Amino acid sequence: MENLSIKLTNIRHSFGAKELFSLDSLTVYQGDRIGIVGPNGQGKSTLLKIIQGELKPDTGRVQRAGEFNFFRQSAEVAEINLATIDWELMGRFFVPKNQVDTLSGGEATKFRLAQVLSSYEAGLLLDEPTTHLDQASIQTLIEELRYYYGTLLFVSHDRYFLNQLATKIWEIEAGKITEYSGNYDDFRQQKELENLENERAAEQFMKEKGRLESAIAKKKAQAEQNKKISLKKKQQNIRPDRLSSSKQKETVQKNLQKSAKAMESRLSQLEEKKGSQAERTLIFPPSKTLELHNKFPIRGDAFHLKKGEKVLFDRCDFQFGLGKRIAITGKNGAGKSSLLQSILNNEEGIVLSPKVVFSTYYQMSYKISGEQTILTYLMEQTEYKEPLIRSILHNLGFSQLEMTKPISGLSGGEATRIQIALLFTRPSNVLILDEPTNFIDLKTLEALETLIGAYPGTVIFTSHDRYFVEKNADEIYEIKDFRLQLS
Repeated sequence: MENLSIKLTNIRHSFGAKELFSLDSLTVYQGDRIGIVGPNGQGKSTLLKIIQGELKPDTGRVQRAGEFNFFRQSAEVAEINLATIDWELMGRFFVPKNQVDTLSGGEATKFRLAQVLSSYEAGLLLDEPTTHLDQASIQTLIEELRYYYGTLLFVSHDRYFLNQLATKIWEIEAGKITEYSGNYDDFRQQKELENLENERAAEQFMKEKGRLESAIAKKKAQAEQNKKISLKKKQQNIRPDRLSSSKQKETVQKNLQKSAKAMESRLSQLEEKKGSQAERTLIFPPSKTLELHNKFPIRGDAFHLKKGEKVLFDRCDFQFGLGKRIAITGKNGAGKSSLLQSILNNEEGIVLSPKVVFSTYYQMSYKISGEQTILTYLMEQTEYKEPLIRSILHNLGFSQLEMTKPISGLSGGEATRIQIALLFTRPSNVLILDEPTNFIDLKTLEALETLIGAYPGTVIFTSHDRYFVEKNADEIYEIKDFRLQLS
C-alpha cells in the first residue's frame, strides 16, 4: 500500500485580484517524482512554498509527512557549516573553493544545490534547479537525483531534465492543476490526444449547432407560410364543411411553432466546445537588401580572446554557413557569451560579410514603457506588413484582443514574449540569441522554436538546454581547449 507524503485539500490562493489556485484535492505518495510545468505567472513557485509551509494558502489544508529540503529559484548564497557539506558532490559540480561572493551565477547555483543535497530528508522541493547550469552540471544533478529515494517535486522548463526524472507531470494553468502520468514526452502525447478530442468535440458541436439552426429556420418558415394561408382563408367566406380544414391548419401552425421553440431550447443548452487555436504559418518575405551570397557570412581567422588573465580562444578558426542553425555549447565560463559579443562587435579575428545585419536577444536586457498598443509598438519598429506581425504575436500566444493592450501594462512574461517578437520583426539576416531558454515557460519556448524554424537567415545561439539544442541546431559546436569543436 502506498504511503501518503503530501495531501492538499480545498486549497484556494490568490495574488491580488488574480486567483492562482482552486483545487479540491491533490495527493503525493512517497517516492513520487513530479515535474511541475505551466506558463509563467501561474503560481508554480507559490505552490512549492505552500507545500513547504513558508506560505499559508487563503483557504484549505496542507498535510505533509516528514520534513522537506527546499531549493529556491533565487536566494543569496550563504556561508555554511563546513562539517555538513558533501565535499565529494561539490567536487563533482566543480565548485571552486572561493569566497561565496566571488562565485559566478552557475557556480552559485551549484553551491546552493550542494548545500540542499548534502542532508537527506523524506522530501525534496526544487524550484528551477537547472537555471545557469551548463550541460555537464545538469547531467551531474540528474545522476545525483536518480539515487534520491524520497518524494521529489520540481519546477522546471528544461524538457530533457523533465524527461530524465519525472514519473508524473503537474500542469498548472488558469487556476487548475492537472496530473498526467509519465515524463514530459508522455505528457505531450497525452496533451496532443486531448487537443484531438477537443477538436472533434468542437467539430461535432458546430455540426449539431448548424443542424439545429437550419431546422429551426425551416420550422419557422413553415409556420409563417401556414399562418399566411390560414389568414387568407379567414378573409374568405368559409363554408361549414371547410371549417375543420382551417382549424387543422391552425393546429399544424402551432405544432410547428412549438417544435421550433423546443429546438431553440435544445440549441441554448448545447455546451459549446472550442478547439485549440492552430498556429498560423509564418512566411518571412524575401528582401533584396538583406540577401547574402557569401557561403560563410561569419568566420573566425586565428581568433584570439582573453578576459583578464584568462585565455578563452587561442588562434581559433571557424566558419558558420549561410542559413545554418548553429549552437554554441560549453561549460560555464568557457566563453560562449564572449564569442557572441566579439561577433557582434566585429572584433579582431572575426570576419563578417559586409551585408550581415544582426538581430539580437538577451534575456530581459531592457524595459518596455509607453502607452501605445503592443501591435502599434511592433509596427513602429519593422518594415514588415501587419498580417505577418499579427502572425508572430499569435504564435507567441497573444489573442487579437491582447494585441491592443498598452505595453505599459505588460507582465514580465508578456514583456519577454514581446522581446522575442522584436527579434523577428526587425529585418535581419543573422539572429544572435544568448541563452534564450532561461526563465521562459514551455509554451513560449515552443513558440520560439516555431519562429526559428520559419526564419530564413542564419541563427547562432548559446544554450544549456539539451532538448532545445538538439531540436533546433543543424551544427553543434563545443568550446573546448580554446577552440570551437564540431560535435
